[in-house]
Amino acid sequence: MIIKKHLVISGKVQGVGFRYWMQNLAINNNISGWVKNKLSGDVEALIIGQEKEVQKLIKQCKIGPSSATIQNIQINDYDQDYSKEGFNILQ
Repeated sequence: MIIKKHLVISGKVQGVGFRYWMQNLAINNNISGWVKNKLSGDVEALIIGQEKEVQKLIKQCKIGPSSATIQNIQINDYDQDYSKEGFNILQ
């Protein structure tokens, strides 16, 4: 079953390669969506894929790359339409 999750990741997540790290994991797990930096210092993402792969990516995001420090992840269902292919880093 395809699911869509909206994430807001807090902590030391900007300036540490988090978006590129997440993009690589998403592509390797056949997940589409996007990731971007927020003005607040958090990282925001939309991940779409098979439930097992989405849950796997969320679990990996709770740890993050070695250069990041994850304090919190807000996870919500995403009900809006999103049909773009691939996993993109937004500005």
